[in-house]
Amino acid sequence: MKMLREKITSLKSRRRSREELKAAGEAPMLVGYLTMVMKIVPNLERATRFASEQLEGQMGRDLRRRISECHLRLHSGADDVLPKFSQRWERSCPELGRSIYLIRSSVNERTRSSRERTLDRSLQLVLQGARERAQEFASGINLPTLLIYSLGVLLPLVFVVILPVLSVIEVQVSLAHIVFLYCFLLPLLVYALSGNVLSKRPATLQPPKVPNEVSQLRAVLKAVALSVPIPALSLYLAAPPDISAVAVLWGAVLGFSAYVYLSSASAYRRREEIIQMEEEFCDALVQLGNRVSEGRPAEDALKHVAGTMSGSKLQRVFRTASANVRLGGMGLRAAVFDDARGALRYVNSNMIRGTLKMFVDLIEKSTRGAGEAILQTAQHLRELKGVEAEIRRSMAEVVTSMRSVALFFAPLVTSVAARLQGLLSSKTSAAGFLGSAEISPSAFLFVLGVYIVILTAILINYAVEIERGDDRLAKRVAIASALPVALGVFTAGVILGGQMITAIIG
Repeated sequence: MKMLREKITSLKSRRRSREELKAAGEAPMLVGYLTMVMKIVPNLERATRFASEQLEGQMGRDLRRRISECHLRLHSGADDVLPKFSQRWERSCPELGRSIYLIRSSVNERTRSSRERTLDRSLQLVLQGARERAQEFASGINLPTLLIYSLGVLLPLVFVVILPVLSVIEVQVSLAHIVFLYCFLLPLLVYALSGNVLSKRPATLQPPKVPNEVSQLRAVLKAVALSVPIPALSLYLAAPPDISAVAVLWGAVLGFSAYVYLSSASAYRRREEIIQMEEEFCDALVQLGNRVSEGRPAEDALKHVAGTMSGSKLQRVFRTASANVRLGGMGLRAAVFDDARGALRYVNSNMIRGTLKMFVDLIEKSTRGAGEAILQTAQHLRELKGVEAEIRRSMAEVVTSMRSVALFFAPLVTSVAARLQGLLSSKTSAAGFLGSAEISPSAFLFVLGVYIVILTAILINYAVEIERGDDRLAKRVAIASALPVALGVFTAGVILGGQMITAIIG
């Protein structure tokens, strides 16, 4: 009983550590927001409050909770909250404590240039920490990925070779054994190994959250409509057993993929548009800062940026904000943030909303000072996005190879092995290639097809999380797109591989 409790405690601790590692991806954005505000207004209370409002994840919630608790105590403020906050996240993000120490110490700098150097150093520390963790993970991922490949692709083929040997030593293998091996045991082992690797992946910036407004019932009905025709056609035409097995697989895969894609694609496309807006936002801020620094009114600066960014996703945002002020008679804050007519009413990006909120606050105080602050903010955001791009590049090779295995190599090799088994078993007059007459070639083909579907989903999940982190929306879309491709390769291997083996064997 004691050992069981210790095991449960260990599993909970491991799960908590993984959740903390994912949440630590907010650290660069947190420090980025703190340094941006501190450069403009060296007020630690205001900077901490602003940063906490922009973060959506676990780290942001923790900071907001500490700030609210701080307000209930007398003689307590951000200078007390931030050190305790950094200690809480020290294990998953060691450099956060040093960064926050520099941010706090920047308040005491006598000159503006000294304060900005200190704040820049704070941001560089946390960015460098993210880079080093990503590089360390990328350099150590090749061997685990090779093990996943061996366990998921090579080991099943080895079992196909070993199975006829078992008949020689009178070990009978039934269809139930094959199903358990290929549909439960091997996928479970591959999933466990990939999960262990992913638990060590360093966190990255969290993608923006968008509402999913798709009707689930409509997606289910469309999926059912797509899953029926191919199996029904094979049944109507009395297709051979092998073709019928593949047809059933196609029906199940098309139905599942259609449901997952239809219930996720709209939100995914919308989120990708917002991510593209965030990529363009740094360039837009540079232009906006330059125009504001020249002393132009905010609405003119917004109109100029909209004109220069023709064709971009952000053009509509700046054009709407400018029109709201110039033609709609709205104030700058309402023109941007109004729930009914504001330029950002359809933009679910905390980064864009938070930065423009800071821009409006500054414009209301000093136009020229706001221009310089916007240019500094653009530089900060460019550095944050640059680190995320570096992390993806460092893992690109592993992601590409794993996608190739999932989509092409594994389905092709497995389909050829299934056809080889079927043709050899039909040529033998003994117990068959598998040592049991109970297992038909079509049943074995179907089981290997199910295995390929499961394996593809696991490997695509692994590749997406390696590249983008725990992005469930991206995983759903990637798996829905990959399964028909993998099954198509498997089907082609069944047809062409069978013909090729028949031509060789005769």
